[in-house]
Amino acid sequence: MNKSVMLLFLVCCNVAFSQIGKLYLKDSKIKIGKENTYVYQPPKGVEIPNGAKVRVLYNNDFDFTGATAPLIKKTNGYEFSLKVTDSTKYFVAAIIDGKQVIDNNQNKGYDACLNSSNPNDIAKCAIARIDLINYANNTLTSKLNLKLDSKPESIIAEYNKVYAKYPMMKEDKSYNNYLYIKEPFDKEKTKVEMLSFAQKCAKKNSEDYLLIAARLYGTLKMTDEKKQVEDQITAKYPNGNFESSKFFFDFANNPDKTEAYILERLNLYTTRFSNVLPIYKDYFYQSLLKIYVTNKDFQKMEQYENLLSSKGKAASFYNDYAWNLSGQDLVTPAKDIDTAEKISKRSLDILSDLQKQSDFPEELNETYNMYADTYALVLYKLNRFDEAFQYQDKLYQLGGLDTGGKERYAGMMEKVKGPEITKKYIEEELSKGTNSRVLLAQLETIYGKLNLPLDNFKAIKAKSIETGNANAKADIVKKYGSTDAIKFSLKNLEGKVINLSDLKGKVVVLDFWATWCGPCKASFPAMQDLVTKYKDKNVVFLFVNTWEKGKDNETTEKVATFINDKKYSFNVVFDYDDAITTKYKIEGIPTKILIDKNGSVIAFGTSEQDLTHLIDEQLSL
Repeated sequence: MNKSVMLLFLVCCNVAFSQIGKLYLKDSKIKIGKENTYVYQPPKGVEIPNGAKVRVLYNNDFDFTGATAPLIKKTNGYEFSLKVTDSTKYFVAAIIDGKQVIDNNQNKGYDACLNSSNPNDIAKCAIARIDLINYANNTLTSKLNLKLDSKPESIIAEYNKVYAKYPMMKEDKSYNNYLYIKEPFDKEKTKVEMLSFAQKCAKKNSEDYLLIAARLYGTLKMTDEKKQVEDQITAKYPNGNFESSKFFFDFANNPDKTEAYILERLNLYTTRFSNVLPIYKDYFYQSLLKIYVTNKDFQKMEQYENLLSSKGKAASFYNDYAWNLSGQDLVTPAKDIDTAEKISKRSLDILSDLQKQSDFPEELNETYNMYADTYALVLYKLNRFDEAFQYQDKLYQLGGLDTGGKERYAGMMEKVKGPEITKKYIEEELSKGTNSRVLLAQLETIYGKLNLPLDNFKAIKAKSIETGNANAKADIVKKYGSTDAIKFSLKNLEGKVINLSDLKGKVVVLDFWATWCGPCKASFPAMQDLVTKYKDKNVVFLFVNTWEKGKDNETTEKVATFINDKKYSFNVVFDYDDAITTKYKIEGIPTKILIDKNGSVIAFGTSEQDLTHLIDEQLSL
């Protein structure tokens, strides 16, 4: 941030921040990098309870944690003291009392802009507000109870208002974000604008602008221009952000990380490059944690756990690692289950400690529930059924189980409570509309164990499938306008054009993925099992490669190398320009879509376990 005189400026214009109460800096000048005192004057009629606090949120390198401060009663209202990062241009605030939001400026938040009262700084503050809404609206809603419109069309409209009033902001780095948000709505026009902006950025004597130029050229698949700019960056900024990123990603993509290699790379990385963000250091530490967990060196594991910027990151790593070891469902065999138990329990202990330290412990409940779900599954695999059920039952009582969690709950319940009680639970869940072929399969087994009439089960199954299919159909129609699968013609690895329309009469599975996508690659062993299982059946799997950078031939070569190295027998098709991915409204990968023999989409975003039941169901028709 420019360390000239900064004022807290409440902007009053058509890109304005309207405020019912008032929130402003007490002194005339802000002290950069130090604690500052602010004044809050509540609206008439709003009672502020004793112990109330102000909570602020801002963008700190995409960390939206923000801060809180106690309100101190004064004659002219209230005061609070707060220190924000030097780079913060803007924050939004609300007054809270425990879980309750007392005053959030009629769901809009109190906006504070740090600037020197010149138009350029005011415009940057307005852009900072738009970016916060765009990137962190869920956080703004959950923590401050704000109700702001974050639809892409609305974000674009807000940007356009700023550009209309401050046209010089079209030369600012933030214009890059605007173009990427706008691109899906007007591809051809935006590509022209991207090229123009890339050419402008390439002429500026700034690594940040050159990086934007390189990124835009990459998006436009202009690989020669991209390489030329990147070579220029390397020559001018050998220890800059670009080389730092290259160093980091070379390290991250190395599949053979030893303890010595990680420590050597970490030392070189932090020595060569200045201002290394904690998130990058954490990746090195987490890489070491993985080695120590694998080697059961729990002493070193605890040592590097304490070096992470947040213990919550250690808890997240332990949960993910334990979840993968657990088999992720009740039937898949676990691996190294004793280690899974130790680190899964550790993740819960860390979360409990963080809740005790937090001003908002309830905000960690959802994460705790997720980790407890993992621990329950690990206990189940250790045949500690009573303990497993206690954890899962608590989650059920709290309403914290998704469909997969309910499936695991039913499996644990049968071990502990017996088939009669489990039968009642499953039937209640199915009657509520829970759409699960796994629960239906368990219920059928229970009917057999209890020697109950299968006709009763068949009636329940028929009604459940009818309801589930109707709900799924409604969701798909809402998403696409109809259930008709969007037709496409895409080349596969052998250069053959695959037409979706030619596959009518077959069950088709689309799996959208990319070579850089870790979760995609993690799901592939299970997907290979499905491909093998249905090899001689009337089922076609198409692995739609998307969201890659580089020329088409480079993407093809990269994918071919990956598939061949892993020995997958996948039919990969290439969505080089991402057009089909856009038409299918894919928001994240991996995403799996199931299409029936009539060419209708019947499932979107399904899991591998449910996919098996759905395919079998379609083949039986």
